[in-house]
Amino acid sequence: MDMATQPYAGPSYGAKVSERDARRTDEKDLVKDATAGRLTEERRERVRQASTAEIPWWYNPWGHLASTTGVAIVTLVVSIWQLHATHAPMKWTDFLVIPAVFLLANFFEWRVHKHVLHRRRWPMQVIYDKHTPMHHMIYIEDDMALRSTKEFRLVLMPAAGVLGVVIAATPIALGIGWLWSGMAGWLFLVSASVYMVSYELLHLAYHAPKDSFIGRRAIIAKLRAHHAKHHNPRYMQNWNFNVTIPLFDWMTGTIVPKDGNPKGKKTPFGIGR
Repeated sequence: MDMATQPYAGPSYGAKVSERDARRTDEKDLVKDATAGRLTEERRERVRQASTAEIPWWYNPWGHLASTTGVAIVTLVVSIWQLHATHAPMKWTDFLVIPAVFLLANFFEWRVHKHVLHRRRWPMQVIYDKHTPMHHMIYIEDDMALRSTKEFRLVLMPAAGVLGVVIAATPIALGIGWLWSGMAGWLFLVSASVYMVSYELLHLAYHAPKDSFIGRRAIIAKLRAHHAKHHNPRYMQNWNFNVTIPLFDWMTGTIVPKDGNPKGKKTPFGIGR
């Protein structure tokens, strides 16, 4: 069958249980064809139309953005309030937690993107289903822009995902507070919250039209170019996984070379991809 006319029943993400398995089988073929360079414009358009058609009528894009960033912002506000309310002295060593959080968060972002969003593994299959066979089939390197705010649902994380990150970070903050200092523990949550908000807003900005106010910012254009390369179907499974700052992409050698040929790529620390 011609790849351009191959049927597409719709995304498995959010589908009825009775339809989910059949749709996931279709998605396997879709991703396989995409990585082989056989993703046609006609096929992409069918994925987009089917995905947007199944967005619930009650969906509010700005409410979605407010909920995802809101979870992190609430955590940020509570943490800052606690820093202000706690009368314990803050030592200069407490501030070392800030770069430590950046490194940890950047690695976590790289690791989850590579091994969860692009590898279908239990128990987080639904995250993969929303990302690789849907998000990546709709937005490719040369066509990254949202067509409407309704498509926020195809770009933003679920609010539950952000809440899960906060819940996972809380025991670490408690451990730092016990082993290091209470102020360092709260600084950990402040830094982690800022990173989460930055991730969500930056990713949304990369998918804004290039000629929009946000899209025209030089720093956004620079970072978008790195992320857009990841949206090349040939590279999406192995390259350019960082969304914020490509630190761990650089450290692990997962940045696509300028010549587009990944063979023989060396890494700064010999880690390899």
